[in-house]
Amino acid sequence: MERFKLFIFGLALLANVASGQTWSGDTLRINPITFNDPSPVGWNAQYTTIVQFPEDKIRWSKILMVQTLKCDSSTAGDKYPCGEWDYIWNTLIEVPQGDSTEVFSLGGFVTPYGKRLKLGDEKGWEWVYDISEYAPLLKGPRELITGNNQELLNLEFVFIRGVPSREVLSVENVYPYGEYKYEYLSTDSLLPERQLILSKDATAFSLKATISGHGHAGPYNCCEWESKTHTYRINGWKTFRWNVWKDCGNNPIYPQGGTWPFDRAGWCPGSKVDEYEFELTPMVSPGDTITLDYSIEPFSDNGEKEGTLRISHQLFSYGPPSFRYDATVVEILIPNSKDSYSRMNPSAGNPVVVIKNRGAYPLKDIIIKYGLAGHRKKRIIWNGNLEFLEAEEVTLPALNWKHVRESGAFEVELVLPRTIQDEYPENNLLRSDFEKPLSLPQEFILSIQTNNLGRASENKYYISDVSGMIWYYKDEFKDSTTYHIPVELARGVYQFKFSDDMEDGISQHWWNRNAAPNQVGINGSVQFESMFGDTLLIFPADFGQELLLNFIVE
Repeated sequence: MERFKLFIFGLALLANVASGQTWSGDTLRINPITFNDPSPVGWNAQYTTIVQFPEDKIRWSKILMVQTLKCDSSTAGDKYPCGEWDYIWNTLIEVPQGDSTEVFSLGGFVTPYGKRLKLGDEKGWEWVYDISEYAPLLKGPRELITGNNQELLNLEFVFIRGVPSREVLSVENVYPYGEYKYEYLSTDSLLPERQLILSKDATAFSLKATISGHGHAGPYNCCEWESKTHTYRINGWKTFRWNVWKDCGNNPIYPQGGTWPFDRAGWCPGSKVDEYEFELTPMVSPGDTITLDYSIEPFSDNGEKEGTLRISHQLFSYGPPSFRYDATVVEILIPNSKDSYSRMNPSAGNPVVVIKNRGAYPLKDIIIKYGLAGHRKKRIIWNGNLEFLEAEEVTLPALNWKHVRESGAFEVELVLPRTIQDEYPENNLLRSDFEKPLSLPQEFILSIQTNNLGRASENKYYISDVSGMIWYYKDEFKDSTTYHIPVELARGVYQFKFSDDMEDGISQHWWNRNAAPNQVGINGSVQFESMFGDTLLIFPADFGQELLLNFIVE
């Protein structure tokens, strides 16, 4: 359950104008809020400050908002270093519009459950938002409202000089950010149909919806715990339909002090709020006057209409693509030591990268070079069909990790065929830091203690090697039973996965302790032991969907 107040109450005042602008090569960093700033005072109070964004007519290839949270006893929210409950906020900026201002949302976030939480310790935990499409708004002084007083916040804006995939000409609030009652959204009495005049100077348009459900109304606890269907009608036609629902079982921040593993409407405790983007260009022409109507499925007469949703709908107008051909590496998922990828790392298995086409013409063949920094690179040829702005996750053949000691750097580079010239090679190379996986002996014991109440049947495990060969597997566990499984493996790279079908781990159902104490049950456990009985590794019981460990036998 998340608790919140509208941002307009209890804002904490920082300095009049935030400083902290630094250049490094082609990158400008603006750091308006740091861990040293006082925690805001008041119920769910937020930070507010004036940020001096660059006013020069510089082209930016990418703009990022980097948000880092840290548990600290100096926070003003409650008695815990990290706030006890999951609270929602949006990062908002006020943009002058004539004699007034207009508020735009740059992104939403819900804090994690803070009891007994380790949030990256002293360095904190980092979330990155790509806010490149808000470039027209991020100019000159802007009032910024963000965060709350549950954790300490360090907020940084990173402007990377270069050429964007297409220029963003304007950003418009179709329906501004707000908290809306489900009843009024369903009856279309709050957000009526809008008439929009599309820019004659633009060549492309897109819509973005940022939606999260809240409250515990009706028999299914709407709108936090219910998936609802949302619709955009363009000129009266049902053009885009989507469901707002987020899988929380593999949340990288775990264990938390609440019901964090259970799926929710557009968010998880300790995550960004989901954004839904739709390319409008094929259905309209520059200069058109169109009607746009947002709607949500009708409510049932069971009390759920009292639930609420936090919503922002925005229209973006663009110029033409900047390039005919431009391949880019968006991200390295494996190997990577970033917080957000900690569920799948450390890893010594197959590297996984995300590639994207930023050019107007399709990409069908790409040479991918990859390997450890300072060592000879492997290369493969990717074949497919990436249209403009389409991305794909690519799993690469495994590397030989014998040169790695404890940590290192991984590099991936994209090269187009000789018949095609990549017009923006600056984004063809990406590098990630990584840590070497745990080393285990060739023989050890997998010790599993199952829980009760019929939940042991939800579990299974396997141990596989880098080729996908499964060496050990078991399901159909019995309740309240201890299993000692001898494991013997040759030297190599392996993966251990222990999963739970209900995505609630093998910990007690402590939330039943008052309403249904006979349904609390017992904690299970999973650990590795040496052949002599010494403990090698203990896994947390409150793991949500699965435990995944990549390891090396040397």
